[in-house]
Amino acid sequence: MVRVVELSSELSGKKIFERISLEIPRGKITAVMGPSGTGKTTLLRHMTGQLHGVSGKVWVDGLDVAALERKQLYALRERIGFLFQNSALLTDYSVFENVAFPLRQHTRLPEILIRNLVLLKLQAVGLRGAAQLLPSELSGGMARRVALARAIVFDPMLILYDEPFVGLDPIALNQVLKLIRTLNRELGITSILVAHEFAAVRQVADWVHLIAEGRCVASGTPQQLAHADSPWAAQFFGGKIDGPVPFQYPASALDEALGFVGPSS
Repeated sequence: MVRVVELSSELSGKKIFERISLEIPRGKITAVMGPSGTGKTTLLRHMTGQLHGVSGKVWVDGLDVAALERKQLYALRERIGFLFQNSALLTDYSVFENVAFPLRQHTRLPEILIRNLVLLKLQAVGLRGAAQLLPSELSGGMARRVALARAIVFDPMLILYDEPFVGLDPIALNQVLKLIRTLNRELGITSILVAHEFAAVRQVADWVHLIAEGRCVASGTPQQLAHADSPWAAQFFGGKIDGPVPFQYPASALDEALGFVGPSS
């Protein structure tokens, strides 16, 4: 579904990717993991054409994203669902209107059809009874499920999940995990998860890419990476304080910073 080929990218003058390459298999759930600040969300923005690389290619469903004209890019985006990091629900809209929003913006469907589509998607995430609630009346897990209903309202070929497990209690986490698995299986969707919680990822992902220092440093099934020899995998999945990602940010010697002067000779 997605091929990233030797992508190099910069953001605000900072190098993010250095000829990174990876593939996302069609119909599977793939997790993209890595230390904070390594560009995981930035990679999703390349896939949706919000950013273009300095060099390299990003292909989605056989389309060179950077080469698409605006109309073609918008058409591609309508086939991609996006679950935002903090759900990003419209606070003054009801649950129903949040899910209906993309349909009202991008289609001219009759109201009865919009109503039926929205209720079907809310039923799929177990929240049809909450259709008239406001986002402020929802728990964190419920808000995440409403955002997921909105993400699938166009029956997308691909869903991008940006940190879908953050802030969820164990019950809500298991509900979201079940939804991701069920939707992927029943609708034949390709899913990409950006996440840090390896315990959750290993329950749902078919494949994992670990990225660091602008490249893909390890790939495999969750079981393979849990026992990989890679020092990156060992530190990231083992939770070690020091390793390829150092505890101390690069700095001058402490005695120099404190102005320490040693004994005179």
